[in-house]
Amino acid sequence: MAPFVTEGEIHYARAVIKNLGDFSAIRSPAKCAARIGQAFSQALCSVDIPRAAFRNLPDVERTDERGIKRTFSDGVGAKGMISLDDRLEGEALCLRPSMIKFKADSTQIEICGAGFRPLSMFLNRQLIKILEDLGVLGQAFMDLQDEAVEQLRITSENPVNAGYYLQRNSIGKAARLSWLVHKLHCIGISFSDDGFLRDTLELSVLIQLRELKYRSRIYVERGFTAYGIMDETEFLKEGQIYCSVKNEKTGLILTGRVVITRCPALHPGDVQYVDAIDVPQDSPLRAVHNCVVFSSKGKRYLPSQLSGGDLDGDLYNIIYDDSLMPTKTTEPADYSTAKPIDIEREVARSDITDFFVQFMETDQLGRIATLHQTLADRSPDGVFARECILLAEMHSTAVDFSKTGIPVNLSTLPRSPRERPDFQAPGPRVLLENSISIGEMQYGWNVESDDEDDDEETVDARPAIRYYPSNKVLGQLYRSIDERDFFAEIQRRSMPAKELQHMSVAEKVWDYVQANAALIQYEHYLPFARDVKEAYEESMIDTMVQHSFHPTSFVSEVEVFAGTLVGKDGGQTKRQRESSTSMKDKHDRDVTFTVQCILQGEEEDSSKAEALERSMACLFVGVHEQRTRRRHGRLVSFTWVAAAVCLKEVEKFVNA
Repeated sequence: MAPFVTEGEIHYARAVIKNLGDFSAIRSPAKCAARIGQAFSQALCSVDIPRAAFRNLPDVERTDERGIKRTFSDGVGAKGMISLDDRLEGEALCLRPSMIKFKADSTQIEICGAGFRPLSMFLNRQLIKILEDLGVLGQAFMDLQDEAVEQLRITSENPVNAGYYLQRNSIGKAARLSWLVHKLHCIGISFSDDGFLRDTLELSVLIQLRELKYRSRIYVERGFTAYGIMDETEFLKEGQIYCSVKNEKTGLILTGRVVITRCPALHPGDVQYVDAIDVPQDSPLRAVHNCVVFSSKGKRYLPSQLSGGDLDGDLYNIIYDDSLMPTKTTEPADYSTAKPIDIEREVARSDITDFFVQFMETDQLGRIATLHQTLADRSPDGVFARECILLAEMHSTAVDFSKTGIPVNLSTLPRSPRERPDFQAPGPRVLLENSISIGEMQYGWNVESDDEDDDEETVDARPAIRYYPSNKVLGQLYRSIDERDFFAEIQRRSMPAKELQHMSVAEKVWDYVQANAALIQYEHYLPFARDVKEAYEESMIDTMVQHSFHPTSFVSEVEVFAGTLVGKDGGQTKRQRESSTSMKDKHDRDVTFTVQCILQGEEEDSSKAEALERSMACLFVGVHEQRTRRRHGRLVSFTWVAAAVCLKEVEKFVNA
């Protein structure tokens, strides 16, 4: 961390870490780094808890038939999940020893996530492969994907569909893009007549389609994702869960046999059946919603059987779709817990930096996952193949590497085939070799990308990778989506009529505003509007340059506005997905600031009553004073940020 100044005081990394807490008792560099990193987790908010409210509880521990002590409550307390228990009197926050990671003076609780609503559930390639090998029919996945593709296809049919799609996927949320599309429709203006707005929608649809084709990220309507907590009432028996799903409109308590899993899932035992049951009306669990409550009984707690999960904030997938129910399940993996490396002294800063260098050099998580996918496709035994079972264990070790400091033993890594299934191809232009048979497959160079989604660089001495059409369900899903045909149809539906357009969409919006606010004087705010527009566009250019992967090029304005990066071919790489997230966060902040400037003005004593005048001035500047920049061309998104604010203010004015 570079030194920084705030409130006239300079802060250094050593002092910042010291103020976080006492880490001197931690003897593992990896674990120490992880504990320090906890304090920098992105939080929604923080809450001050009175010291008198803290109470200590013992951990819930049981010993299995092998004599291994297992902590059922791991994750409930200082670091992990806080669940409501209405049996407690007064203000009380109960903590358990297993979750108190280090000593600190702060009594603030930082909230990183909450069960405000049920989270959507999506399949992925790892889970699809396991379910296929557990007996789920391939047609079930094809039906779900066909439905997802159809939902994307109808987004351009009318403004209602487009607005719903934008809202559901949080595209242009800060700019109120969904509302803008609906409002334009209400005043008789088609958003699809504007090239920029049309491109924003089509770009976001393209990304979603590629998520389907290249990652098999398929929405499951009869399923959801939720945080896991432990049953403090001890009502649930072993193999039972309680799950109440509730949003603004509806509620549902799951009952019956359901499938539960957790990502990443590589071992066939990472998918299990459980019995979802209801609880008595007077049970404290009735007050808990949008999470999955696990039993505290049995020899081994269920979360640990699902890809080594626990209750410190892990998310679990619950499926109650009859078409996705396996015909069989298998015993979950039970890997021994690796003890973190102990250097037998206090961890120094140099120890942590040395670990980070080692981590970057030896992290093999993506490589193992990709190889597992390849071998599972080519083996008649699928994920049950000996090599795949080994890779699942190695993947577990790699996941824990960042906390234990123990890397994967690469000498046991199975050899990598030179031939891969077609669904692993980086893009649609890769030549498929129909002549490759499983028996022909050769094994050789044990060189893989260190990221399952990363762009693979060609190594001169490395044989070219060949791709074959997979006859498994992932190959069928991949080949059933034709990007070119899909977008040809989308563009036919959304393209404006051929008749001569005398006015642009933005000009039509300005005419509407003038007609409904004819007596409003806005001209004195034009200098202010020009400053706001210039500041917004400078921020836009900074984002376009900052998130480009090439030093001489930049991201397009429509990518920034839509909040996603798009590559030339294929799905997004992991790097692109992460950069898209940070880019979207930055642009949302910039848009929010711009909107606040328009609504509140630049002076502390500015009148909010003149928000309409300021928004009209900004819209006028956006429509009539556009300029073309030498390197970045003509930027147009400010017009639509201003239009959304202005139309809302006009609506208030008309209805007043």
